Amino acid sequence: MDRNPSPKRTKSYCFCITRKRLLSLWLALLLLFVAAGLGAYAWLRLQEERSLWEVIEYAKLAVGVLGCILFLIWGLGTAYMAIRDAFFPGRSALAQSIRSQLPCPEEAPDVRELFAMVDQDIEENGLWFDRVAVGKEWVLGDQASFIPRIRVFFGRDETTTRRRGERMITTRILELHILDDRRQHQMTTLRKPRELRALLECISLRAPDALCRPYREYASWCQKSDTEWEDMLREYRVKQGEREMADFKYR
Repeated sequence: MDRNPSPKRTKSYCFCITRKRLLSLWLALLLLFVAAGLGAYAWLRLQEERSLWEVIEYAKLAVGVLGCILFLIWGLGTAYMAIRDAFFPGRSALAQSIRSQLPCPEEAPDVRELFAMVDQDIEENGLWFDRVAVGKEWVLGDQASFIPRIRVFFGRDETTTRRRGERMITTRILELHILDDRRQHQMTTLRKPRELRALLECISLRAPDALCRPYREYASWCQKSDTEWEDMLREYRVKQGEREMADFKYR
């Protein structure tokens, strides 16, 4: 498979990602539809005579009310983020992830220049794995990660099973998780299982001193104390120095 992007492709990868977020409006509408259904169910239950209700009836009412509130918040939040990312890319999650990794985030350039930094690297050096591109300086997915700042990354490949009526529904979860030197987290969802391993190997080559760990360790890494995190950063610097010294000797 040719992982190099076509040299004729000149459009902004970053703007393309933010515009595609508008597709999430379909999910937002679905969530709001579910909220409306639960709200209607709760309203109809409230119109009933409740003097003979048992605990189970109140539990059903609570499920309707709480479900309506939950799906309403979820739907409105999804719609807001989709519209924000598509029409106000400077405020998008992608722009925020790039800006947060600059030395002085408050002095970051405007969104076009911000995205151009990543686009140029991906155009010239990018290798594509499903929805993720790995350049020399940036990993670009739903968010962007500055490779020199990557400290730990994880590949999640899990299968979950749940029952819906008489059917068992199986879902495969494929995700890339990255923690940088300031413990900032970037996550991208993938669709092709066979691409995940190749993606992790590519990041290991581009960030040779970063740790690639199993996803089952992700929570423990997020919960490490400041002292433990500083110890890891110290080990990273030692490993980086030894590698650079070895590279210098073999030149």
